Amino acid sequence: MNREKASFFDTQADQDWADEEYTPEETAKIRRLIQETGITAGTRIIEPGCGTGRLTKILSDTVGDKGHLIAFDISPKMTAKCRSRLEHRRNVEIFLSSTEDFIFEKQTVDMILCHQVFPHFDDKPLAVRLLANALKPEGKFIVFHFKNSAWINDLHRKAHPSVIADMIPSQQEMKDMFEAVGMKIDTLRDDEDGYFLSATSAV
Repeated sequence: MNREKASFFDTQADQDWADEEYTPEETAKIRRLIQETGITAGTRIIEPGCGTGRLTKILSDTVGDKGHLIAFDISPKMTAKCRSRLEHRRNVEIFLSSTEDFIFEKQTVDMILCHQVFPHFDDKPLAVRLLANALKPEGKFIVFHFKNSAWINDLHRKAHPSVIADMIPSQQEMKDMFEAVGMKIDTLRDDEDGYFLSATSAV
């Protein structure tokens, strides 16, 4: 685990961007995400970089008792806040871990949902491979950000040294990365409404 990066995100656990309720605009984007990706009662999801659990709580409500969430983050403080927010929920498992260090069961979930986290993977090809292996056949791999890649990459260039190199790769790099693990990108939008990538198995 990247301890420098984990420590930085510990300092952010109480910041508005990480812990406040979503704005109406962000809530609308999440509703669109849920509708477009087909998250419903019974869906099984892995959520890397769950942060303080704001989206995790919404997903838990959406998938219900028949669904299941595996959520994890590298920040101890954010993970603790996520556990507090989701306490007593039986459809959620929360862990302190990086994606690269997590042990996934193969072909057990319907969806990988990377919200506001993909740039922070230290080894993106490895992270994609590990996460893709956990998907059932025809499962979906989603990368979702409220802002577009140009905005996010510019923000990170001006941020803390631990995240200064954390970029969303180019569309071609993303295509190559997903094709390398047998997945095909079905949708990739990168515009004023944010960033949305959806990929499925190419088999």
